[in-house]
Amino acid sequence: MNGIGSALISTNENAIAWQDNALDEQAKGICALLVGNQTLSRKPRFRSNNGNGKTNGKTKIDTAQKQISISKLATLQMRQLLATSLDTLDVGLEVWDEQDRLVLYNKKMNELQTGFHSSENIAQTFEYVMRKNLSLHLIKPDSGMDEEWLTQRLITRGKNKEPILQELADERWVNIYETRTPENYLVVAWVDVTALVRKGRVLEAINQKLAYQSTTDGLTGLANRRRFDEALATEWKPTNHRVNPLSILMVDIDHFKKYNDHYGHLAGDECLRSVAMVLDQCARRTGDLVARYGGEEFVILLPGSDMARACDIAQKCLDLMRDIAMPHANSPICNRVTVSIGVACLLPYADLNPDLVLNAADAALYRAKSDGRARYEVANQEDWKISNDTPRTRPDFNETDSFVAAIAEKSGLNVEGNLLPKIYASS
Repeated sequence: MNGIGSALISTNENAIAWQDNALDEQAKGICALLVGNQTLSRKPRFRSNNGNGKTNGKTKIDTAQKQISISKLATLQMRQLLATSLDTLDVGLEVWDEQDRLVLYNKKMNELQTGFHSSENIAQTFEYVMRKNLSLHLIKPDSGMDEEWLTQRLITRGKNKEPILQELADERWVNIYETRTPENYLVVAWVDVTALVRKGRVLEAINQKLAYQSTTDGLTGLANRRRFDEALATEWKPTNHRVNPLSILMVDIDHFKKYNDHYGHLAGDECLRSVAMVLDQCARRTGDLVARYGGEEFVILLPGSDMARACDIAQKCLDLMRDIAMPHANSPICNRVTVSIGVACLLPYADLNPDLVLNAADAALYRAKSDGRARYEVANQEDWKISNDTPRTRPDFNETDSFVAAIAEKSGLNVEGNLLPKIYASS
């Protein structure tokens, strides 16, 4: 008989011998009491005497043994009823004694995980049973480290107020509930939550996909404008009073409209993907972010990068674009696809607007385009004074140099005359 039947019913004497021994000791005590007192708790139905009207001691013992047999039978019947009742439960059930030895389990335990319990486990300790099941790979520790997992389980054994989520073999999952009885026994219920875990994983995967789609450009696979804005806002906040330089590269494909007109929009899409791949290969340090800013324009965010590294990456982008040599028959400046780049670098502070560095990089980009394209330009003093609504093709430079000085002062840098330090601008 499986489950509790193996643990409780006399069909498996070896499995329950440790329980029956205790019952036999009680029976011997009853016999001794009956013979010693020469009394019975109830009158026997049949009497025999030795001719003197006195009852034989042997008869009394026989009667007591019958009563004990009846008591044993009643106990076994109660065990059978308990086994049958617990086996009908739709949850796995274990009972461990005060010394953490297995007393009983129901058949649902082996339905949850085939071979998890057998009659040989009865009277064995929790540690012994778990080691055996770990060796059979019936339990999958979260860490993949069997000893560490078992040590932690032994430390928290019977102390868990919340259910323990445990993975079993074959990608099955259970919630384990532990409850102490007044007798210091531990009652453990195993609830199958495989369907819930799988559903949760599906929902998590869907949410991750939606999050990815909401922050990813569908055409190029790069981060989109939303993701860039979030990253810039995060990097703009100084951490632990440490302020590191932040660089931005604004990148634009030269004469992209002429490319589309000549090769068609499908080829234009492929051109965008190729340029995105080049830019992504050039900015690979942890924290670097390459995003599609809009149309044929891209932006590269370089946290913790000074002007020297920013210019180095800009040059790498130009070199790699030259190496891939993507044809552009309709370009007035070159027979291949080229890009123009604007570079700006700043020490970010919370009370400065992030648009400051974006505008400077954008202004530098338009200077690169005005000066012949296929090059990069570093934001100069005038570029830092440009505002959001200033036309890039004909910048209005009526603002005073005090604005530039204020920027440097915010960043804790000294300014001589009206030129920003090289980390900010080229002269």
